Amino acid sequence: MKTLTLGLMLSSLLFSQAVLAQVDAIKSASSGNSGSHSGSSDYSDDDGSDSELGFVLIDVFFTKLLPGVASWQQLKLEKKKVNPTVISFDVMLQSAIQPSSYYILNPRVRANWGLFSTDFRFTYLVEEDIEGYKHLRTDDWQILQLNIVTTRNVIARIGGGILHENFSGGKTFGEGTLGIHLQSNSQRLGGMIEYRWSEPRNEWNAQAQFRVFQSKAFNGYFTAGIVHQRYYDTVTAWGLQGGFMLRIF
Repeated sequence: MKTLTLGLMLSSLLFSQAVLAQVDAIKSASSGNSGSHSGSSDYSDDDGSDSELGFVLIDVFFTKLLPGVASWQQLKLEKKKVNPTVISFDVMLQSAIQPSSYYILNPRVRANWGLFSTDFRFTYLVEEDIEGYKHLRTDDWQILQLNIVTTRNVIARIGGGILHENFSGGKTFGEGTLGIHLQSNSQRLGGMIEYRWSEPRNEWNAQAQFRVFQSKAFNGYFTAGIVHQRYYDTVTAWGLQGGFMLRIF
């Protein structure tokens, strides 16, 4: 019995040491990344990096698709008759927890207008270790997202923007997104699956949405789901998440 107890204590100690180094490990990986520039006006220039895709998408849109964008936008705006979220504003307060290890906070706003969306959030990773609380922050702005699919029950989007490391002297990278939003006919139930990729971080984010009140143009939802992040291909952070979303049609 004593041997079993000692084994469990040792396993617990090893597990806690493994998970209590996320913040320092990410900061160390960022400091050792020589492929990026510092400063809010500079961007990563690695050869063929996926992080450049967001800027390529924006360039293709303005140089190749702009001539037909007016009619495309008009068609999207007409979808508001069957899906009010085509023109809407979302405020999301999300947080995730990895039990007894760290927390991921994602306050976020998104504006949707027919074909176009823009999305801004802060991402905080807060960790408790023997020295107290440590944290790091990124500022993530999806400057332009295109709502390619807009039906009664499905909105699918692709976009590009920037990720700014608040902790690394101001390094800024390109970031791309793919996302799909599902909802019932009554708008009472919904869900979202999103993938974000950049040089410093790849992320999967999935959540279910449950409407708890409706008052004219205001709709409130509880959310529950999971988030998984991978920093610099070496450090993993994940957690079960929950929160609240206010959607204004």
